[in-house]
Amino acid sequence: MLNAADPMQIVTEQALSWPEQAQQLQILDAGTYTRAGEMLRSIKALRKEVDEAFDPIIRKAHDAHREACGQKKRAETPLAEAETILKRALVAYDTEQDRLRREEEARLREIARREEEERRVQEAAALETEAVETNNPELLYEANELIERPIEAPIVQLPKATPKVEGLSFREKWEAVVTDKLALIRYVAAHPEFLALLDVNATNLRKFAEMQKDKLALPGVRPRMEKIAASRGR
Repeated sequence: MLNAADPMQIVTEQALSWPEQAQQLQILDAGTYTRAGEMLRSIKALRKEVDEAFDPIIRKAHDAHREACGQKKRAETPLAEAETILKRALVAYDTEQDRLRREEEARLREIARREEEERRVQEAAALETEAVETNNPELLYEANELIERPIEAPIVQLPKATPKVEGLSFREKWEAVVTDKLALIRYVAAHPEFLALLDVNATNLRKFAEMQKDKLALPGVRPRMEKIAASRGR
């Protein structure tokens, strides 16, 4: 509980009255304009007192917080390192198993495709033989159509080789890497519906505006000036 002599309570009580004083002052002439400037200087001085009253306590609390965070980090760092090592190893193994599974699926699909191709060749040969023996041109046409018909690769799906581990899952994180910035800009210029893909560099534009001021002339950009009052303490 703060007592009446506490400097933090004193400066807080003084600060609470200033918004009302500022609202009550109407700047209508040179005298009230000067009065507003003097009030700014008084506020600046009081803010310095606020700093002097609160900063030592804030620094002390900050130092304690920093020390606690440091101790927590010393305990967490080796655990995070071990977690990263294990996750990388798990991802590498799972990725390799997926690659091997896809290779085996492709190998089995090729085997099935060749078997289907061989079956068709044999069936077409039988049709051709029958066509010759029976003098049936329709069977010969059917044999040619059977050979020329595309062979659809059969669907082969093997189960995952990695075991299920409780609490362990994988997710894919996709990112877009810009390899040709100018090409992207040209595309967006031709397709404005994708304008959200480009970000304006506000920092560089602000620096450019500070140099050019009202002479700033860039397509799609206009200069804007905001006047800001500054005051010094007493």
